[in-house]
Amino acid sequence: MKLNARLKNIDLFMRFVQTVDKIGKDAIVHVTQKKIMFILTSDMTKGVQVWSGMDLVLLVEDFVVESLNNNEIAFKLNLENLLRSLKSGLFAQEVSMRLTKRNNLPFLTFVNYVQGKEIMTIVQNVPITLLTAAQLAQLTEPHLTDPEVNILMPPLKLLKNAVERMKNISDCLIINANMAGQLTLRVETDLVSIATFFKNLQHPVLEGKSPPRPDPNQVAEVRVNIKKFSKFLYSHQVSPADVICCLVEGEALVTHVLLENLFITYYIPVLLQP
Repeated sequence: MKLNARLKNIDLFMRFVQTVDKIGKDAIVHVTQKKIMFILTSDMTKGVQVWSGMDLVLLVEDFVVESLNNNEIAFKLNLENLLRSLKSGLFAQEVSMRLTKRNNLPFLTFVNYVQGKEIMTIVQNVPITLLTAAQLAQLTEPHLTDPEVNILMPPLKLLKNAVERMKNISDCLIINANMAGQLTLRVETDLVSIATFFKNLQHPVLEGKSPPRPDPNQVAEVRVNIKKFSKFLYSHQVSPADVICCLVEGEALVTHVLLENLFITYYIPVLLQP
């Protein structure tokens, strides 16, 4: 088994890891010869699932990924440890990443080459737990029914400001959307109700196909934990091109954060109707 690469976009790597770190502290990393994926399952995050990844060439160059499992490598690590190692390489002239062993224990090792009067080498070892091919095969993305409504979301920073004010009112966020380009976020108690409205939103093109003709009467509504929803909003850090919101009543709120050759999908469980 071999993983060896030179990082070329440590800033994007950091922003990506900082985003998924808001959901849980541990992640499964799955590396192939084409992609690197970060998976946070519900048992790791107390409900929310994250399936995310990007093309490997966005992050690294001169890379080698080899294993007996179709040249795929999977391991579990602590995201805070990974972030600490990435931060130490922000001002390095060169950063390499590779799998190593110390005392027969596996590590993801970062070697930073910092140019001063002399070249200084800084080594950061992130402990990992390697996954077998069988363990990797057990990881399956949630399979849900087709959403009643899918809609492109407004800028996430705008949503974040609105949701932060609502968090003091209720733990339950009510999200309502229709196929006429309208999205409403609402919190309510016995004494007060606060809502934020958005209109003229677009409906996404899925899988390269033109969207079906919108039915303005098609409406969907879900209730989610507002704190879990607010953690998804930190994905503005990767400066997404589009964010698609899919409402699957009775099952989940699914959001797809999309950038060229990068994606982060959140599965946020719905709350039962009171």
